[in-house]
Amino acid sequence: MKTTFTGALLMLAGSLMLGGQETEIHCTDGSRIRGSLLGIGSDRVEFGADFLAVPVPLRLDKILDLSLPTHSGELQGDHVATVTLSNGDILRGELSGVNETEIRLKTWYAGELAFRRVMVDTLEIKDRPELIYAGPNGLDGWVQEPEGAWIHENGALRSKSPGSIARELKLPQKTRFAFDLAWRSTPKLRFVFFSDTVAVEQPRNSYELIFQGRYVQLQKRWSKNDRGGSMTLGSHTVREFQNKEKCRIEVLVDRKAGLIRLLVNDRVVKDWTDQDPEAGKLGGGIHFATQDSSPVRVSRIEVTSWDGILDESAPADDEGFMDEDDTPAPAVETEPDPSRIRLRNNDQIAGEVVAIDEGKVKLKTSFGEVNLPVSRLRTFALRTKEARDPANWEMGLYEEPKRYNGDVRAWFPDGGSVTFRLTGVENGKLTGTAQTFGEAVFDQKAFSRIEFNIHDPDLGEIRNKSAGWDP
Repeated sequence: MKTTFTGALLMLAGSLMLGGQETEIHCTDGSRIRGSLLGIGSDRVEFGADFLAVPVPLRLDKILDLSLPTHSGELQGDHVATVTLSNGDILRGELSGVNETEIRLKTWYAGELAFRRVMVDTLEIKDRPELIYAGPNGLDGWVQEPEGAWIHENGALRSKSPGSIARELKLPQKTRFAFDLAWRSTPKLRFVFFSDTVAVEQPRNSYELIFQGRYVQLQKRWSKNDRGGSMTLGSHTVREFQNKEKCRIEVLVDRKAGLIRLLVNDRVVKDWTDQDPEAGKLGGGIHFATQDSSPVRVSRIEVTSWDGILDESAPADDEGFMDEDDTPAPAVETEPDPSRIRLRNNDQIAGEVVAIDEGKVKLKTSFGEVNLPVSRLRTFALRTKEARDPANWEMGLYEEPKRYNGDVRAWFPDGGSVTFRLTGVENGKLTGTAQTFGEAVFDQKAFSRIEFNIHDPDLGEIRNKSAGWDP
């Protein structure tokens, strides 16, 4: 029997209700209600909350999205493969197969997914690191100074007034910090890491990365035997800060070597070296701090171990700090070479992927077949830049999926997403179909948020407001 979009949404509501989970409903008028789903009608749901004297009816066509309790699944294998689809969706799992027509990904939340290769934009493979922290999932475990300076909403930390929010972690010697940073007009944030305490906004021992306008500056504070000091390790400009309002920040740290690398949107911005890394008593604290009322949002925070491998060299110093009248050089886009495969140590070999089986990849090269663990790969080009040009899509090498009424977009806690037509919900499982992968059954626990009416242009403004800038 065919399931309508409204029927699927009703089943989803029923599934959430039967699971006994509290959820937050975000309505198209901008209102948010947190509580429990109590009843289902033909065109509405009954919703109850502690602040309501009686349950209230909510029209289904007025629901923008549902926020769900967050769960973390177990990644398998010795690597993490990230598939980015041509519609912008991002899914992660274990690479289990590649051929001329499809790319297969083994996941904990949907079994094995077979993606149409023409709809896969990029494929990246990394070692599976030790996960130390992923979130934010709420304010539990975070320490604020002053209290109330930050709030949690829509899977993000948002500043409301000057102050810091900090968390104590057990950090290894080689650590990777990553987070999405969003701002209005210009970024203003202090990211403090390896601090010796989270009880104060400015610890005596720490590294501090200061984002201010188009510049970034790295400082270190240390104290020992009642003596201490601070030093600036360097400053640099970041071109992405001048024409964007959101970036992905990554900081790679090798404490013993004193190496600190900054990446913005996967681009290496700067390497710094601490000439005396043993100075001070660094700890495991991380802090996000603001000093004025300019709001910022921090989301998709990931803290993991790092293997210490640098994929590429940092840019020359003369590409860095600029005077006021200088303008940034345009980014140079390197044409991908489909005949070359990049390994995790940054070596490249000419060849093609023939098959993948039981964690091994078979490569066809000019000097014969080579078998390597999948984890040794970093990436390989799926097509050229020319094939991505819409003018050349008739060649059949690249394609974007069609958009259908009834499509939903489900968000993973790590910031990835998947778009599909919801066809059924039962026992905590979501069934859906998409051009990109056919039919799949998803574990509801994999998602932190599900959006509805995603192709309705009249809801664009309210979706932008859902980013959380308004008080």
